[in-house]
Amino acid sequence: MLNIYDFINNVLVPAIVYSNIYALASIGLSMTYITTKIPSFAHGDLAAVGAYAAFYLLYFLYGGLWPGSVYLAMPAAAVAGAAAAYLSYVGVFRPLIRRGASITVLMIASFGLHFLIFGVLAILDSIAQTAYGWNTRNFLLAPGEIRIPGLTQSQVTAVTSTIALALILAALYYLLNRTKFGVVMRASIDNAPLAKALGIEVERVYALSWLVIGAVTGISGIYMAMIFPVTEELGWLRLPLIFVAVVVGGLSSIYGGVIGGYIVGFSMVLGFNYVLNPLGLPPEYELAIPFAIVIATLLLAPQGIAGLIAARRART
Repeated sequence: MLNIYDFINNVLVPAIVYSNIYALASIGLSMTYITTKIPSFAHGDLAAVGAYAAFYLLYFLYGGLWPGSVYLAMPAAAVAGAAAAYLSYVGVFRPLIRRGASITVLMIASFGLHFLIFGVLAILDSIAQTAYGWNTRNFLLAPGEIRIPGLTQSQVTAVTSTIALALILAALYYLLNRTKFGVVMRASIDNAPLAKALGIEVERVYALSWLVIGAVTGISGIYMAMIFPVTEELGWLRLPLIFVAVVVGGLSSIYGGVIGGYIVGFSMVLGFNYVLNPLGLPPEYELAIPFAIVIATLLLAPQGIAGLIAARRART
C-alpha cells in the first residue's frame, strides 16, 4: 500500500531537489553550446568554484555556517562562477576559435581547463587548511540552509531550489527577449557573420554571455554542495549527468536543458526506489537509467525533446 508521507519524503522531495540541481547546471552548459558550440568538460568546475566561493566567504566573515547564511553568499558564488567562465572563454576558448580550432580541439582544451581549475581549487584548499585549520574537503553547505518550521531540511531545499530555478528562468527570459542585449545575443547566435556585418561585436557578446553562464552555474554549485560532499571534483562528478540532461532536453535549447534536468532527477530517484531497490541492486546502478534514456533519445529524437517540440510546432 502506498504511503503518501513516505512517497513525498523519500521520492518526490529528493527527485525535485536533484532535478533542480541538474536543471540549473544544464542551463549554463546549454548556453555554452549555443554560443560557441563547445561541449565543455570544464563546465562542472564552475559549480565547484561557486560552492567554494560561498564557503570561503562565510568562513572569512562569520567563521562558519548558520541557518540561511548560504543565501548571503550566493552573490559571491555567482560572481566567482562568472569570473571563472569569463576567463575560460577569453583566455582559452576565444584564442583557439580565432585560430580556427575544431570542436575536437576545443573539447580537449576544456578537458585541460578542468584540470587547471581543479589544481587551483586544490591549492586554495591546502592553503586554507594550513593557515586556518578549516575542513575544506568533504563538507556540506546544508547547515547554511534556511529553517522553516514543520519542514525537513530536504523539503526546504526542494522549495528554495525550485524558487531559485524559477527566478533564474524568469530573469533569463527577460534578458533574452526584453532587452537590447538579448536581441543582439540571439542575432549573434543565429547568424554570426551577418551580425558582424551589421556592426555587432560578436566576440564581446559571447564573452558577456559566458558571464551569465558562470553566474548561473556558480549558483547551482551551492545546491550541489548541500547534497553532495564538496571536493574539488564536486562538479566534475556530476558532469556526465549534466550532459545527459542537456542532450535529452536538446543541446540548442536553454529550456530543454531544464526539461532534461527533471527527466534525469526523476528517473534516478524513481528508478532507485521502484526498480533497483525491489531487485536488491546497489544504488550505483541508478546511473544506468538516465544513460539508457539518453541513448533512446538519440535514437528516436536526436535533436532532443525541445527540438522535437519545435519541429511539431513548425509542422502545425
